[in-house]
Amino acid sequence: MATFIGGAKRVTDIRGFLRDSAGGSSIKYMAEKGKRHYIYIPFRTVNGTDEAGNTIQTQEPVAISGAIHEWQSPDGKFKSTVCMEGFVRKAEDGTLLNDGTCPFCDRVNDAWEIFNYRKEMEEAKCQLLGEDRKKHLEKASATFADERKAKAARPYMYMLIVKFRTDDRNNPVIGSDGLPEYELKVMKVSASRIEKIQQQIANSGADLPGSELIFEYPAVDDKRLQVSQSTTSPVFPNNKLTVRYPGLIDKINQDVDKFDFETITKSFSEWAGMTTEAAKVTMDNMFEKWDEYKRNVQVNPQAQYLEYVSNTPVTQPALGNMGAPVIPGVAMPTGAPVIPGAAIPAPVVPDVAQAAPVAQPAPVAQPAPAAPVIPGAPVIPTAPNIPDPNGAFNGGVMSI
Repeated sequence: MATFIGGAKRVTDIRGFLRDSAGGSSIKYMAEKGKRHYIYIPFRTVNGTDEAGNTIQTQEPVAISGAIHEWQSPDGKFKSTVCMEGFVRKAEDGTLLNDGTCPFCDRVNDAWEIFNYRKEMEEAKCQLLGEDRKKHLEKASATFADERKAKAARPYMYMLIVKFRTDDRNNPVIGSDGLPEYELKVMKVSASRIEKIQQQIANSGADLPGSELIFEYPAVDDKRLQVSQSTTSPVFPNNKLTVRYPGLIDKINQDVDKFDFETITKSFSEWAGMTTEAAKVTMDNMFEKWDEYKRNVQVNPQAQYLEYVSNTPVTQPALGNMGAPVIPGVAMPTGAPVIPGAAIPAPVVPDVAQAAPVAQPAPVAQPAPAAPVIPGAPVIPTAPNIPDPNGAFNGGVMSI
């Protein structure tokens, strides 16, 4: 009878076992707090033709690319998947898994409609003025955009790299064969970011394939800052490990030839993909409240979309700082003031007739007011209606 011991891995190197146990066996490239990484970009030589029809050889990185949808699930978890637009796939028994449509793409417009709705509601209820109002609405808009339930797919490149192992002094760790030890990793990087890195390398007179780079990360805990504040430096030709250690290139190339991108699905879950049906269920659940609102508004134009409504009021400054009209002889403290004996016409107070009456002395006779004087009602003035180039590894993975 087969047992799980059949899947056991023979231990031949204690250091290697400890590295793997610490997570070093993952194929995904990650930024590290306060660390310096030495990277080599392997390549494959391919035959092609130039414009004149002559046979030429070119070097290309070992990489794949794909358009990726990213979203946040209701429980706050980050999710992503490859765009399914135009992708048709069947199971071995002929069952259709993907029909060429993409439910995520189909919901992008709905997501922007929700963004516009929330933005309009925020503008309507915000009582801030001037620069405070502008800053608040800008921040709110950025938040609403980031919280969109569906976003257009973004192109990413997944590039194979060689990450050299180093000791505490950033010196290469030399193996028993006399060559620097290394790991094959896959770096996820956006099209715009890899273009900037490639341009920096070109400025040094080199090409991306075959180059060696130094990525240096700041000693901060925030993963986003580790990435955005990191620096990238090309290694000068004579200092390259692949130049200083003869035989290293051959060893790397042998490992690169064995690499298959089919193995990245465990490290980059987006490449596991989804069926069209599963993607549609995911999006229908995400947009359930919005779909309900759109149905209700057809029969009731006053219907509201309440999914994002909370009991927390919009932050606003004290009334005295809101530019409220100054009433001569009346001090305006923070909050709704109570001014005993002040004979100022009270504004219309909703539902005041339903409040429990409070016994008060008869009011002093005053000229005919614009509105009836309501004993004990606070004076609540109303506010006027006025109307280095490598710094993008998202979440420790080189993205953005």
